[in-house]
Parts: sequence; C-alpha cells; structure tokens
Amino acid sequence: MKHGKSVCNTLKQIRLDVARANGIDYVPAPCNHKGDCAGTCPACEREVEYLEKEIARRHSLGKAVLIVGIGLTSLTAVGSTSSNTATAFSSGIENQVTRSGNEVFGSAAHMPSFPGGDAALMRFLSEHVVYPEEAAKNKIEGKVIVQFIVEKDGSVGEVKVARGVDKELDAEAVRVCKSLPKFSPGRNAYGEPQRVWYTMPITFKIQESAPEVTE
Repeated sequence: MKHGKSVCNTLKQIRLDVARANGIDYVPAPCNHKGDCAGTCPACEREVEYLEKEIARRHSLGKAVLIVGIGLTSLTAVGSTSSNTATAFSSGIENQVTRSGNEVFGSAAHMPSFPGGDAALMRFLSEHVVYPEEAAKNKIEGKVIVQFIVEKDGSVGEVKVARGVDKELDAEAVRVCKSLPKFSPGRNAYGEPQRVWYTMPITFKIQESAPEVTE
C-alpha cells in the first residue's frame, strides 16, 4: 500500500522533529514490514510511547516542551493525567496526515536551499529590494524577519512577517520574498520533498553618501 508507506514516512519525520525540538535521543528503527502498510505498526507505536514518556518526564522536571509539526497540538496537554495522550499522539496525527498530506514542517532533514547558496540569495535580495521612499525619507531602518513556506516543488508559498519594523518596510520584505525564484525543496530523511517553513531576515539600512571632497 503505497499511500500507507507515505503516511509511515511522514509520521517518522514528525517524530524526528519532536525529538530534535526537545533534545530527545531518538533514531527511527528501520522498517522491515512486508506487504501492505497501514501507515503505522507495533514498532511505530513503541517509538510513539518512548517519545511520550520522554516528553512527560521533561514536563515533570519543569522543562519546556516544544511541539513542532502540524497535527501535534494535542500534545500541548502532555503532563496531564489524561489516559488519551497516546491516542492523541498516534491516531490523531495519523488521521491528519492521512487526510491531507499537505503538512508544513518547521524543520527538515534536508532544509530548502537557494540556487547558488546563501551568497546568491543575499545577492538577489540586494539587487531586488527597493527601499520604500517614505521610509527612506523618514530615516526608518531595521531588520524585518520574514517566514515563508517553500513548497514541495521549491516555489515560495505563504509569506508572513514574523517580526516587523514598519508597515512599508514589512510590505517590501514580503513583496521581494514572493518574487524569489524556486528553491531546492526541503526533504525528509527518506529523500521525499516536503513543505517547510523558511525564516529569513531582511535588513533595511540607509547608506550614507560619501562626503564631498573639496580642495
């Protein structure tokens, strides 16, 4: 069952994201399942139970529990006495993954990369960012933190301002991000493309003109 295998791989990636976000030592076991795959199995369930115990232990020690990935909001109640935690983690996530397949991850085994690397990305920004006239006139400067989704085909999807400076600077940062060419998409540990949030700072700084030299 090809779809079941895809669900299994996605769930493993979610478990990896949770483990990494919380500093949990976790390596997914290799899948030796033969025949049709339902998307989860007893081995997968044991990995879920292990992560739940580790997260519950951290919660009991007063440590922050970070939840990453779509479908994990039910885990915000970890540490309560509810007996439904395991069900919320396993079947709840599985149901969401099965329904959509369009999850957006906060990280990936292989993060998206701009063609030509970071230097090329910086060059693109320097060539395409237009300093808003009113902001320049009022000497408004600052760093806009932008987040956008790199889609499975590498194109830029939803763009939002995570931390703004000024409405004009924010709008220009969003505009230039929407104009970015395709990235090499993010991929999970199995080499499959996935939708990933990408965070990027765009700094607006007014360049002072050089003083005129007179004799």
